[in-house]
Amino acid sequence: MKNHKKILAFLITLTLMIVSIFYFSTHKTAAISASAIQKTDFLNFKTIVNIPVSRDGIEYTGMVGYGSHEGPNAFAVKGDKVYVLDNVHHRVLVYSKRDGNLIEKNNIPDEQWIHGMAVDKEGKIYLFNAGTNTLITINNGAVDISTNQELRLEPFYKFGVNDKGPFVVLSGDKMTTCFLAKDINKSKLYVAEEREGVFSSDGSVSEVKASACKASVDASDAFEFPRWLVNEDCAYDYIGKRGFIQFWKITNDYGEWIVKLNSKTKNIEGLVKIPDGKYYFPMSDAVLEGDDIFVLLPCEKNVYVLKVDSWMTSAQYMKYTESVESRVNLIESKNETIQFTEQTKYTVSASSITRDQIMSTAFQYNNYKWYCSKQNYDGSKAANPNLWRRPSFITSYNTYYYQVPYCWGGGHSLSEFEQKIKDGYAAGNVYTNTSSYLDGTTGVDCAGFVSKCWGMSGRWSTYDIMKYCSKISFIALQKGDALCNSGHAMLFYQRDAYGNYIVYESTTGGYDRVIHRARSKSDVEGSYGAYKCPFVTN
Repeated sequence: MKNHKKILAFLITLTLMIVSIFYFSTHKTAAISASAIQKTDFLNFKTIVNIPVSRDGIEYTGMVGYGSHEGPNAFAVKGDKVYVLDNVHHRVLVYSKRDGNLIEKNNIPDEQWIHGMAVDKEGKIYLFNAGTNTLITINNGAVDISTNQELRLEPFYKFGVNDKGPFVVLSGDKMTTCFLAKDINKSKLYVAEEREGVFSSDGSVSEVKASACKASVDASDAFEFPRWLVNEDCAYDYIGKRGFIQFWKITNDYGEWIVKLNSKTKNIEGLVKIPDGKYYFPMSDAVLEGDDIFVLLPCEKNVYVLKVDSWMTSAQYMKYTESVESRVNLIESKNETIQFTEQTKYTVSASSITRDQIMSTAFQYNNYKWYCSKQNYDGSKAANPNLWRRPSFITSYNTYYYQVPYCWGGGHSLSEFEQKIKDGYAAGNVYTNTSSYLDGTTGVDCAGFVSKCWGMSGRWSTYDIMKYCSKISFIALQKGDALCNSGHAMLFYQRDAYGNYIVYESTTGGYDRVIHRARSKSDVEGSYGAYKCPFVTN
C-alpha cells in the first residue's frame, strides 16, 4: 500500500500544482507564478544551484565503476555560498547562492570518503569520515586532519557543527550527541563531551518519540503532531528554529515534507513536499540558513539545491492526500509470498534459529577483533591482484582491527575468517567489478553477512534473498529480518527514537566492513524491500 501511495503521489503532482497556483494567486504570501514553475520545474521551490551529473560536475559511485550509486551525500549553505560534497571526485564544490555559479573547489585527500559535512559561521568546512573516525577541516585552503580508529561512534546518524564545535549524533532509543575535539600534541581525535538528545547547528536540542508522534525542542513541553499529518510509523528530523517557528522534516506515507510549526500556538503554519525522483537519499538533506530552508535533491541527471519559495496550507495538504487515497483505493495491493523450498535447505546449518541468535552473530561480526599481518595487508595471496582492492579502513599492518572487512562475494563464518587471516589471505576486497568471489581473500559481502547471521553454511545472493524469502510490509519487520534490493542487503535491528532504521550491514562507501548505523526512512523504504527471515522460530 505504501509503495502505491508514493508512486501515485508523484503522478498527481500536476493536480497539486494547479490547486496551489489557484490558491496562492489570491494571497500575498508569494506563491510562485506559472512562469516560475516552468523555470524551476519544482513546485514551491526555487532552484539555487543546478549541477549536471558528469565528469565535470558531480558523479555517483556506480557510474565510475564501484559500489552502489552513492554521491553528493551532504551540503551546507552559509551566507552567500552553497557547499556541495562531491565524494567521487574528492572535493567540496562551492557555489554562489546568488547566481548558482561555481566559485571554488576544495580538494579532499583521495583516501577519504566523507559521510558528513558542516560549515561554521566563519566559513570553515568540517568533514567527517565515519569509516575511519577522521575529522577534516578546511580553513582558507589549509587542510587539517585528525583521526582515531579506536573510537566506536556507532550507530552513526549524522554530523554537524555549532558554537560548541563539531559533533556526531548516535542513533538509538535515546539519541546521543558526541562533541569532537583534537589532541593537538598527537593529532588524535577524541570525544570531548557526550550529551543526550540531538543537537543542531543553532545550538538547540531536540528530542523525539516517533512511536508517540511527539517532539520537543530545548526541553520545552512535548508537542504532539496532528494525526492528519503523522502516525506511529513516521520519521522526523529537526532542522532548526527562528523565534517561535520550528522547522521539521517529516517522512510519512505520502513522501518527505518540510513542516513549519508555530511552537507557541501549536499550529502547523505551512508544509511543502520535497520533490520525488531522488537517485540517492542523503541522511541530512535540509538546512536552515537565515530565514530560508534549503534542500539537496540528488537526481540521476542533475543535482539540485533548492530553496523553499512558497508553502501549502493544512487544507491543501489534506486535499492532496485525499486525492492520493482515492486513487490507491482503485488498486488491489497484496504481497507475493514465495515459499521456502526444499532445494535451498542445503545451505542451512540448523533447521531453525532465534532472532536473538541472529542479532548475536551480527554483533560478533561488528565487534570482532583481528590481527592484520603484512600478507593480510598487501593482498599477496589474492588470486588476481588486478581484481583486489584493500578496504579503506585498513591503513597499516602488524596491528589489530575491529569488525570483519567487506569482501566481494565472501561468505565466511567467523571461524573461517579467523583461520584464513592466519593463513595470510587478503583481508577483504572492495573491488566489485567482477562476477564472483576472488580466491585468496576473506570476509563477507552484504549478502554473505546476512547468510551467516541467518545460520546458513553457504551463501545466498541478494537475488536468492528476494526469491526465497517472504516479502513483508515495513511495519511487520522484526529484528533479524532483511532489507534487500538487487544490489545490497542489510539486517534490520530496530527503529530509533526519530523513526530511522538501525541496521547491521557489510558495506562499502568508505566503511568497507561490517557496521552498525542508522538509515533514513526515505532511504530504506524508497530503495529496499522488507523480507522475513525464513529460518526463525519466533
